[in-house]
Amino acid sequence: MSSAATYTFKIEGFTPESMPFGRLLEYYVEVKKMLGVADNIHLINVVESSHGSAFAIDRRFEGKLIKRFTEINERNAPKSSLRAYDTINAMLKEDATSGAFEDSVGSNVVVFPGQRSDEGTLLKIRDSAAFTGELYHIAGTQGDAKVRINTDAHGVVFCTTTRDIAKALRDYLFEDVKVSGRGMWTRNEGQWTIDDFYITEYAPITRESLRDAVNGIRSIGIRWPDDPLSEIDALEDRGGAE
Repeated sequence: MSSAATYTFKIEGFTPESMPFGRLLEYYVEVKKMLGVADNIHLINVVESSHGSAFAIDRRFEGKLIKRFTEINERNAPKSSLRAYDTINAMLKEDATSGAFEDSVGSNVVVFPGQRSDEGTLLKIRDSAAFTGELYHIAGTQGDAKVRINTDAHGVVFCTTTRDIAKALRDYLFEDVKVSGRGMWTRNEGQWTIDDFYITEYAPITRESLRDAVNGIRSIGIRWPDDPLSEIDALEDRGGAE
């Protein structure tokens, strides 16, 4: 490899001795999706002072990596990259910690707030709710199932549900679904986030193309006037009277 640049993915609150290997692999999977240049990045070291994974990238590809970091910070990276970032952040929140990507001089290039202290939390409410998003992850545990849904309004939401509902949701993996249940709503720095959401009901979202929608209207058999705009103007002139 030619001259390489080094970046470190740090997870606060863990050390190489305390980080579960399976959990670390979950983080690596999302880091790969987030960066988009994984084939040119190499794990070269695991360092102390929190759990730090040091990666080296060939300087020929460093420009792409820096561009991706900028896109992530400005929230205009590819959808798969932003979803991976949100997933990492949600995983850190689950692990009650935070993280960051640092460059070779120790400056943060991407920050994962994760689960900071409650000092900035303005309000917490546990209530019922419903939201829509792309179902992209289902994992079974001994007593229940873990589900991840990517939403436009709330980012990635980590959910729990019954194993029976999770089995039914498998038919809609990588599709949009509407889920209902109860969760903890937290208002922090002007934004609402959802934590500890438990799914009790779900419904698939049917998205029709414009052509399908028009054909559906035509199939109803409504008799349309030859000049509908003129009919509307005439109706307005009559004050809405038939």
